[in-house]
Amino acid sequence: MIRTENAPVGDYAEYLVKTALGGQLAPNSEKAWDVLGSDGEKIQVKARVVSDPPEPSQLRLSAFRSFEFDAAVIVLLSAADYAVSRASKVPRHVVESVAVYQQHVNGSVVFARPDIMGHPEATDLTATLRAAQSGHQTF
Repeated sequence: MIRTENAPVGDYAEYLVKTALGGQLAPNSEKAWDVLGSDGEKIQVKARVVSDPPEPSQLRLSAFRSFEFDAAVIVLLSAADYAVSRASKVPRHVVESVAVYQQHVNGSVVFARPDIMGHPEATDLTATLRAAQSGHQTF
């Protein structure tokens, strides 16, 4: 399940998304997307561990260094037990519209705020990822 030397939350979230939606994990060398959906959709996965309620600083996602993906799946995991607190699939153009470039991280920063997670064009994947987490895939 852990594929890189990065903090395990990202690898775990990628595994959950792949398990929940089907498809395959990208090679570790792929920088633009993390999961290739069974329909060919390129998905970038971003994850954060958050308290309940989340602190604003916990909602800052790692930088987007490319927008060469079709959708981002944002996964918020509970700090208490890594259970899926919230998960949303957000179209690339929505992510790009709220991203702010920051030179010191050489990428664009997005916060997993309710207006993004619950955007009209976003798909709530909370129940789907929770099912994958408990071993009951729903794809």
